[in-house]
Amino acid sequence: MRVNLEARAAAAESRRAQTRARLIKAAMTVIAEKGPEASSIEDFVASAGVSRGTFYNYFPTYDDLLHALNTEIAEALDKTLEPVRSRIDDPAVLLATVTHRILAAYALDPVRGWLALRIESAAIPRQAVFEARFDAIYKSAVASGRFRDCEVAAARNLAFGAFRMGQRDMVLGAVAPDHAVDLVSLILIAFGLTPSESTKISREAFSEAKEATRRPD
Repeated sequence: MRVNLEARAAAAESRRAQTRARLIKAAMTVIAEKGPEASSIEDFVASAGVSRGTFYNYFPTYDDLLHALNTEIAEALDKTLEPVRSRIDDPAVLLATVTHRILAAYALDPVRGWLALRIESAAIPRQAVFEARFDAIYKSAVASGRFRDCEVAAARNLAFGAFRMGQRDMVLGAVAPDHAVDLVSLILIAFGLTPSESTKISREAFSEAKEATRRPD
């Protein structure tokens, strides 16, 4: 009897995970096809083939779904950056490269871009994976003398705030893509690098990010 109960529990958990994954996949498909403003919970449940009540069992609010979508996208994007992290020793170059890679990826994917903008105006938790990565890079840069020593939370707020505003303007078409060069350069200057070195690092990272969108790592 114990074995049967455990097997039933495992089967139920598997079905629940599958249903959740189906809802997330359906939401991504609907948003990609119809656009964010034209999408609704009714569209998501219809695409996933579940009831509205089932949707709310997994995502009590629309923002909860957005957070789940953003987490899926962030974790997938973080995996693609592993080769970058493993081959770059200079934390300043690493920060610039990762930032440009993420900006380029969001610019190419309208769903990712929109979700990032939507998060600005919603009470959705920020992605812990990106915060932890930033903190590690910044602390390494301080330890090696590349960045000035300041509270890591303050540095994170500056970098993430600049990133989000820059990405917002790029997604909305308010600035050209190479706006990112100056944006990342200014972040590096704020962290203690000289203007000339910051511009050089940012420009090279920007060019590499453009090239990386045309080929896999």
